[in-house]
Amino acid sequence: MKAFPTVALLSVFLSLIVALGGCFYPPVTEPPSVAESSVTIGKPFDLVWDATHQVIAANGYRVVTEDPDSGLIETQASGGFTLKDADCGELRSVASKYKAEPNIDATVVYNFYVVPAGDEATTVSVHATYDAPLQIPLRPTTNIQCVSRGTQEARLLKAILARASHARRPAFLKPAAN
Repeated sequence: MKAFPTVALLSVFLSLIVALGGCFYPPVTEPPSVAESSVTIGKPFDLVWDATHQVIAANGYRVVTEDPDSGLIETQASGGFTLKDADCGELRSVASKYKAEPNIDATVVYNFYVVPAGDEATTVSVHATYDAPLQIPLRPTTNIQCVSRGTQEARLLKAILARASHARRPAFLKPAAN
């Protein structure tokens, strides 16, 4: 008969530890719409493709894969990200509530889609995927997918638009006669 109170006390104690330890609530931020994460540029595909590569290189992103036929350039950024870039959810316990903060091991994958929109126009869209290892108190580290706030996508599209607006094909001059 003495085993029952011990089991009951242990169960209450473990429930209290889990409650004090914290719970994870996933992100509630809506990802950017297609209109917010894309822009049509009045330049041919090849010039915009080159401008996109220049922006990727300027940001130090590593190209994982690219396929000009489908217009995809997949890149990975190093160094993590901040809560200004993505919503990683919330941690709550009995005593506190705070935003889940990504650490330096968090990763960002940017997918750039560059597709022709006619003969002299190209549509570029950027989609970011944010992943962060999250340490919930008293639980093992869990990898979560954070939701983009659209800030980095807008910055990258603005940079591509600026580069592409200055892009020109080389002019070929007729050789001088001797």
